[in-house]
Amino acid sequence: MARLEYRLLHNPAEMICHYDPISIDELLVRNDSDWFIRGGTIYERHRTEEEDGVHLIYVIPTDTAVEQSEPEIMQEEEFVVEIRQFADEAADYPLLHVKHCSSLLEVLLLLQTETIKLNGRKWNKTSFELDEDRKMFVYYARTND
Repeated sequence: MARLEYRLLHNPAEMICHYDPISIDELLVRNDSDWFIRGGTIYERHRTEEEDGVHLIYVIPTDTAVEQSEPEIMQEEEFVVEIRQFADEAADYPLLHVKHCSSLLEVLLLLQTETIKLNGRKWNKTSFELDEDRKMFVYYARTND
C-alpha cells in the first residue's frame, strides 16, 4: 500500500486531498486519469511525482463545470465507466455506453486502450476522467467519420 496526495500545481504546499493507504491498482488509475472531479471542482492533471515514498499528483482547477445529463450510477460491487462522445466546445457529452468493470485493473486496461469499437464504429479516446462525486469513471471518445 502507498500514500497518494493531490496538490495544486501553482501552490504545491496546498494539498487538496490524500489517500493513505491506497492500493497500487487504484494509484495507477489515478495517475493516468486526465481529469479529476471532487467536491464539484474539475481538476486537470498536469504531472505526477514520487517523493520519499509518497505519490503526488499535481492538478490545476478549471473554470468550467460540466453538467452531464445522465443521472448518477452507483454500483456496490462494480466499477462503472461511462463512455461519452467528445466534441470541442460542447456543453454536454452524449452517453454512448455504460461499461461495468469487475476490477480496477479492468478499468486501467480500458483507460490505456486508445480505440474502442461500439455499435460498429471505432471511437478514439480523447481523455479519461475520475469523477469522485458520482463514484465513476468517464472515457471520452470521438469517431473519425
